[in-house]
Amino acid sequence: MELASDSYPVRAFIRHKAKMRVLEAESMGIGCLAFDESLLQELSTTLFQSERGAAIFIAYPNRQAAEAIEDQFALELAETYRYIKQRKTDTQVQRLNSLL
Repeated sequence: MELASDSYPVRAFIRHKAKMRVLEAESMGIGCLAFDESLLQELSTTLFQSERGAAIFIAYPNRQAAEAIEDQFALELAETYRYIKQRKTDTQVQRLNSLL
């Protein structure tokens, strides 16, 4: 019996890699002041359920190819997280949030 060599990206790995990128940036003073686990969770859920997110969860020929996709998606997730956290202090965003 031959084992399939296909490998799939893992959502938990992507989320963990994104979190590590955010925390690393914060420790170097580049990122935001306080890590928001719920924000990262919401972002990852939204991205994974999007058309783009669904498109990456296919079989890849080996684990290295799947890891490359995980790294790329984790970077995008971390960048989106940092962008949202930075915009949170914007006065226009605060005004709009107060209207909600």
